Amino acid sequence: MEYLYHGSTIQGLKTLEPRKRHTPSSAMDYEAIYATPLPAYAAAHSFSWSTDEGVDLNVFSGKDVSLVVPANFKERLQVPISIYKLPADGFEHTADETTGHAWHTKKPTAVLEEVVYPSVEAALAELGVTLTYR
Repeated sequence: MEYLYHGSTIQGLKTLEPRKRHTPSSAMDYEAIYATPLPAYAAAHSFSWSTDEGVDLNVFSGKDVSLVVPANFKERLQVPISIYKLPADGFEHTADETTGHAWHTKKPTAVLEEVVYPSVEAALAELGVTLTYR
């Protein structure tokens, strides 16, 4: 794999810096940059959420992304996001991430390209994510 993708609500970044991230369902609790080979998966991670809030993210057949969110999250999905294209060099597979589609690095990484979307919802639709509100 040559490139990875990172989603963010922050636009105009030229370099991504490692940040501390904690997820309730795993041991990922260290400073790193997380990325994925799937732009759709990056879009699903571009806004703040956690599994203990009722969000369900799945990847089928290694590429088809499905995101289920509580209906009261609709406002969270209306903010602009950027999907950053990054070189895969220096990233390693994140073994303790449950879907198997995350890679990470602990080093600052230069952005190769940025695609800005008017909202999370628009990005998910354009990238083919099946989005369901419940």
